[in-house]
Amino acid sequence: MPSAPSLADWFPPGLVEARLPALGEWSPVPAPGEKWPFDEATRARVLGEARAALGEPWPALPASLFARFARDGDRAAYQAPWDARRARLGRALLALAAADGADDGAAPAAFAAFADEVMDGVWALCEETSWVWPAHDFRVLDARQGLLPDPEVPTLDLGAATTAVLLSLADALAGDALDARDPLLRRRLRGEVWTRVLGPYLERSEWGWYDGSTAKLNNWNPWIHSDLLLATALTVEDRASRAALVGKIVRGLDHYLAAQPADGGCDEGPHYWWRAGASLFECLELLISLLGTGEAVLTEPLIRDTARYPLLMHVGDGWSVSFADGPARLREATPAVLYRYGLRTGQPDVAAHARALRGTADPVLPEDATPYDLRRVLGALLDPAWRAAEEAALPLPGQGWLPGTQVLVAREAEGTTRGLLLAAKGGHNDESHNHNDVGSFLVAVDARPLIIDVGVGTYRRETFGRERYGIWSMTSAYHNVPEVNGHGQPPGRDFAARGARAELAPGRAALTLDLAGAYPARAGLRAWERTAALVRGEEPRVEIRDAWRLGAAPERLVLHLLLGGEVTAAGAGRALVRPPRGRGLALAWDDDAFAAEVETVVLEDPAFSRMWGEAVRRLVLTARAPGAEGTHVLTARPAD
Repeated sequence: MPSAPSLADWFPPGLVEARLPALGEWSPVPAPGEKWPFDEATRARVLGEARAALGEPWPALPASLFARFARDGDRAAYQAPWDARRARLGRALLALAAADGADDGAAPAAFAAFADEVMDGVWALCEETSWVWPAHDFRVLDARQGLLPDPEVPTLDLGAATTAVLLSLADALAGDALDARDPLLRRRLRGEVWTRVLGPYLERSEWGWYDGSTAKLNNWNPWIHSDLLLATALTVEDRASRAALVGKIVRGLDHYLAAQPADGGCDEGPHYWWRAGASLFECLELLISLLGTGEAVLTEPLIRDTARYPLLMHVGDGWSVSFADGPARLREATPAVLYRYGLRTGQPDVAAHARALRGTADPVLPEDATPYDLRRVLGALLDPAWRAAEEAALPLPGQGWLPGTQVLVAREAEGTTRGLLLAAKGGHNDESHNHNDVGSFLVAVDARPLIIDVGVGTYRRETFGRERYGIWSMTSAYHNVPEVNGHGQPPGRDFAARGARAELAPGRAALTLDLAGAYPARAGLRAWERTAALVRGEEPRVEIRDAWRLGAAPERLVLHLLLGGEVTAAGAGRALVRPPRGRGLALAWDDDAFAAEVETVVLEDPAFSRMWGEAVRRLVLTARAPGAEGTHVLTARPAD
């Protein structure tokens, strides 16, 4: 497969120095006084939401909330008001744009009120001791150092970069209005962005997300770099510093690209793709715009294939293939960026997928949009092709195989969500946002997942600490994989599938793996070949064929299935899984060889219950008299 492109070849230092515009020569937003392209419904919504906050106190961020993470692992108590502050500033900035150049007589007074609201928001964020999220602060992560962030040594994380780009867009969109109130505002804004974010990035080297030196190269790299690049373009005056920052960003993105599978897959899953592949595209789009060259980088195979990942992983009706920490229903997807990605890489089906995701929602501000993600809101607002795009159908590829991440997805028929969908994975147990799930699989009927991966609960300290694999949803016992001699799969890069091979044919799609390497030696496994197959035709079905060989007969051998519906017995070796609506899934196994028990897993965490309801079920198939060698076939068919 083709190797990753080198962005340093496309955007070398000499070209950056020669073509990078000076501060003020480039802007992503209309000039002051120009009419913004809001339609009347969106304009009214933007103005109404921002007006409702006027005069209200800004959410407080006391030290005790930040300290919650170090004290009891809670990160949401601080992040909720943190989010609310930025959402309020984002709404105020959009309202300022909506009022700027409006034709009604109330526009000047509205503009002045929203400009004061922006002034308050900018000042509030600049007054914060730290922009970092508690779960990421270097000092707090080292429990020996303390509970609170040190403003003299700022950590550069997703929160800090997100804040920097929001303030940078405030500079571009409202800078003149801020200057009219007090030029100190803009000077303070730019100084804080430099001191907290751009300066530490340029001058320090301990960022593991930059080069993989102390952390996996995942969505952090392109997400942060996309924010740093725009903040540089909008706030840094010194030409040498501007060029140095862009050069380092290009090198950082090359580290990320070199670590990506050549097939364009994303081992973090489709939820995180929107901050991995989509942010990578935003980096390239912005580099091309700033430098006025390099458009052909979008023809590179890896760049094009990365755009296709969301198409393959889409189940339908809001559901996605979900392995590891990714939720099964996407939250806050911003399809306008995927639309541009499809058009600029010459892939109309990618653009059609993005338009289909939008449906009948507001093209600029769908109901679940994050208001402080102003960059993407503006990207949608200022893209006339996106706003005018006609409705489109989901492309829904019939099947696909990603050898780099060892993920196969196949549906019963291309272009429709009707029927079966199988997703199966190999890989290893040290992937980004890893669960111990080598050999797991998912099955959906008519776009409803019924054999499932439950996903991840609310993020806490334990989620990314040493206690991670004490959380039930991370363990192989709650994934659709075997348990052998009482042993599940441990975490670690060495615990991996062997000999992965895919079959992609008109009548059958299948993934075959040897799972033995995913288990510890004390499990006694010599081989465990699993084939997960979708069989098309007159009797469509999913077949999971397991063939195992051990050094001696095991004391215990168990197959697990996690089920996202009500489960009822349907005879010996039979069960029916039913969703709240629509067709279900009929399961069949060898009752002579395996005894069955259905357990109820109560879901108390709202991150789970929002997705699956109050509970999911676990079907436990226990071998009655396991031998050192054996085979078993589980089948799953649609059931009316």
